[in-house]
Amino acid sequence: MASFVRRDYQILSATYRMRRHYYRGALWGFPDQVSILLGVARSDFNVSWFGYHQAYRAIRYSRVLGRRSLVILGGFDVCEEEDPYLSSRIEEIRYILLNAGKVLALSKRVQDKALAISPTAHVDLAYPGFDANRYRPSGEKQPIVSTVAFIKRANLRRKGLETFVRSAAFVPECSFFVVGEWLDDAIDYLRSIAPKNVFFPGRVSEVELIRIFQQSSVYVQASTHEGFGCSLAEGMLCGCVPVVSDRGAIPEVVGDTGIYVNHEDSRDVARGVQEALGRTDLGRAAHRRIVSLFPIEKRREALIGAVEGILGAG
Repeated sequence: MASFVRRDYQILSATYRMRRHYYRGALWGFPDQVSILLGVARSDFNVSWFGYHQAYRAIRYSRVLGRRSLVILGGFDVCEEEDPYLSSRIEEIRYILLNAGKVLALSKRVQDKALAISPTAHVDLAYPGFDANRYRPSGEKQPIVSTVAFIKRANLRRKGLETFVRSAAFVPECSFFVVGEWLDDAIDYLRSIAPKNVFFPGRVSEVELIRIFQQSSVYVQASTHEGFGCSLAEGMLCGCVPVVSDRGAIPEVVGDTGIYVNHEDSRDVARGVQEALGRTDLGRAAHRRIVSLFPIEKRREALIGAVEGILGAG
């Protein structure tokens, strides 16, 4: 599970007996539908992360069987900037928004996008939460610039990976880390254009990721869109100065504690990195912002409150 999904699962598992179901997509067809049906039938409530076909099925079965459903929207599911095929499944999304027992949006941006699809839906804003005792500054910062994303063709532009890698040539005094699992031949392309100060450690453990954040002076999020930006928030918690685009929900996360750049211009990203290296005050401000606005306790209250609300609705 993605870190933000895993955190929600851990929160819910501490109060309720939870079972996981990994949706494997339409190619599995009937077997996956049966699995979802059995899961709904055996549960008092079900939680779907992202408003995709698995959520649609879970809600339909819940309505027939008298169960309660909670859907968490993450951005990919309702934002055309993230999913170019959104229009082909718009009716499923509308059904989800109008028939789920409760719908939570990860950011104001995602909430607005959902309501643009279905203006009469009830979509509550519930930001992610982060553990400031786990993700925190530690030790001396190094001349390291990091970003986190799955390394795949779709993310070369969407997550700003190509721009990030090219920007390293203009800041040779720093090491640039692209952290994330290699999913296709995009890694070969990035390596072919990368200067010697760019490193690709691949998928790392949470402990290693925190260590990279704690050593990094700068975290870059040069995305064309973000439903929230959990890795960005984790980097900020560890005291990194955020260098970011102004797209999607990124300004909700960063506010005035970062440096905004043109996500399509590697020279401008490099300019932002160079400015950030001299702004340790912004790293401290970024840490305080995440601690103040996005504590894990607030996320726990929102999730438990949502579940208790749908169960109490009878």
